[in-house]
Amino acid sequence: MGVWGTGLFQDDTACDIRDNYKDHLGNGLTGPEATARILTEYKSSLDDPHEAGIVWLALAAAQWKHGRLEPATLANAVDVIDSGSDLQRWTSGSPDLAKRRNVLQKARLQITSPQPEARKVRKPVLATCDWPVGTLIAYRLISGKLAIIHVIGNHTDKGGTSPICELLDWTGTELPSQETLRAAKLKDSNPGDKHQIRRFMIFRLDRNAAKRIVQIDFTVEPLQRSVPPITAIFWKQMDNFLKRWFQME
Repeated sequence: MGVWGTGLFQDDTACDIRDNYKDHLGNGLTGPEATARILTEYKSSLDDPHEAGIVWLALAAAQWKHGRLEPATLANAVDVIDSGSDLQRWTSGSPDLAKRRNVLQKARLQITSPQPEARKVRKPVLATCDWPVGTLIAYRLISGKLAIIHVIGNHTDKGGTSPICELLDWTGTELPSQETLRAAKLKDSNPGDKHQIRRFMIFRLDRNAAKRIVQIDFTVEPLQRSVPPITAIFWKQMDNFLKRWFQME
């Protein structure tokens, strides 16, 4: 389980439960059916005293948000908060313990307050990617310069398929020749940074980004394999990402 803060959804398990519950509703399940699916999917977490609490807290918050909070879920979540069982995961006397206690009290106020009206949840739209390995994508930066993004793999999960890419060490305002691109080397991220980025996965191609990319009409063998660690970004973040990590703007 990955935890990166004291917030209710600064936790991988909590985020997954929230997202999965919403997806189950979007795929046509009723509230009780979605709940049953979550409880089956997270049975091992429910059996773990260190993780059971976050399952009930996340599920209660997700159900409340969608106007489908169930009495049993509410009772379990309130018991987690009132018993202090969730706080056992936090170091006694630490600032994080006090912050987490505050988070839980706010969560209690929310889930015991009148919930929103239940509304239909849209069916999740899966990401698609029809770029084969070796595809070269020219991305037009805000400045007008081009960056060459090289597809080295694809990743498929419940959210769909997204490209895994590397960045070629070239920039210019016009598309380079085939010979230039075939000879281009890999561009590394900031050499002074402790964290280096060599491979990145890109999510959610939006309309704005789609207008700024051109698929080049030949492929080139990847310069590296698509193995972890891989940084994940959204297409809408591309300009800031290239500026921050590769000094391209």
